[in-house]
Amino acid sequence: MLNRPGPAAVDSISELAAKNGVDPSTLTRLGKRLGFAGFAELQDVFRRQVAQTQPFYSSRVQERVAEPVGIDDPQELIRIHAQSECQRVLKLANSLDADAVTRAVDAIVSARHVHVLAMRATYAFSHFFGTYLGTLRENVTILGVPGQGLTLELASLTPDDLLVAVSFRPYTRAVVAAVEVMKENGVPILALTDADSPIQVGPEHGTSVVIDEPFYFDSATSQFFAIQTILLAAARRLGPSAVAMVKRRERLDKALNVEIT
Repeated sequence: MLNRPGPAAVDSISELAAKNGVDPSTLTRLGKRLGFAGFAELQDVFRRQVAQTQPFYSSRVQERVAEPVGIDDPQELIRIHAQSECQRVLKLANSLDADAVTRAVDAIVSARHVHVLAMRATYAFSHFFGTYLGTLRENVTILGVPGQGLTLELASLTPDDLLVAVSFRPYTRAVVAAVEVMKENGVPILALTDADSPIQVGPEHGTSVVIDEPFYFDSATSQFFAIQTILLAAARRLGPSAVAMVKRRERLDKALNVEIT
């Protein structure tokens, strides 16, 4: 683990145990022997070290390329990846702050207009979040679309609106700057980010939902799980109005002959 801190920072406990030829319980005992509550706290040390010292994209790809030869077998790759992602989701489910999710739903439901901002690799999250939420309530806009300047888009936000900002390491400078500017303008913020994020949102500016699992191009299940959880809770809170909104969308889809069934 010391020689290859990259995998130690991001692999699940089962993956690391398999690579090192030990039982997962051995890593748990190692964490406790070193004075931590368990393996998760020990792994956080590696995560912080890697975040501060290693290139983000190339180091991740290098680790994937250097995987054991056996992982070239498609069936084995599917099994290992599924097991790893399931463990990450379960870990997140146990650590996700229920009160923060409730505050996020409060903000989503009460806002006059919800604006969703994420860029680069995390744009997929904003598109998913904004598209799904737009089927449940009116006045939802996905920011950062091609052909539209971010400055012009942000200029329309007011304190009655909500900016949902999504950013994970490596953070996009424009999203971080947009959050700071909107805070100064009194616009409430809902930040979906990780524990070490430069997007700091206190109670006076909104709320944060911390998704403290590494985000990579090949590992985004935990982030989507958290976003889906928030949207599901919002749908339940909106209740009949959400159902009516979805039915309206369905009528429009049918009238426009959008879908093939």
